Amino acid sequence: MFKRKEEVYSIKEFMARKNAPETLTEQEKKAFIESTVLLPLAVTPFLKVKTAFAASAVPVTAAATTGAMYDKMLHAFDPLITLVQALAYPVAMVVVLGGALFIMIGNKEKGFSMMQGAGLGYVLVQMTPLVLNILVEAMKAI
Repeated sequence: MFKRKEEVYSIKEFMARKNAPETLTEQEKKAFIESTVLLPLAVTPFLKVKTAFAASAVPVTAAATTGAMYDKMLHAFDPLITLVQALAYPVAMVVVLGGALFIMIGNKEKGFSMMQGAGLGYVLVQMTPLVLNILVEAMKAI
C-alpha cells in the first residue's frame, strides 16, 4: 500500500537540507481516505466500556468454611492423582524391561537396581491417596 521513500545524501547535503513538507500522491491520498472510513469501527469498542465494581464482602463463619475447605482439599488433587497412578504402570514396566536388558548384557547390579526402584516407585505412587488422607486427617486434628 505505502512504499517507503529512500533518499541518499552526502553529509553536506543532509546538513543543508530544508524541512519542506512533503506532498502526498493521489494514490496515497486515496489510501488515506479509505483507511479513515474504518477508523470509527476501530474506536467504537473503546467508547462503550463499562466500569466494573468489586463485589461486596459477605461475612462467613470460620466453622462453616473449614468443613468446606477440607472437602475441597480432599478432592482437589483427585484428577492429578488418577493420572499419575494410570501412568505409573507403563513407566514401571518400561524400567523393569530396561533392567532386564541390563541383566542380559551382564550388568546384573544395575539391572536389579532398576527393577527394584521401579517396583518401589510403583507401590509408592499407588499409596499416594492413603498418604494424602492421613495428611487431611492430621490437619483436621489441628
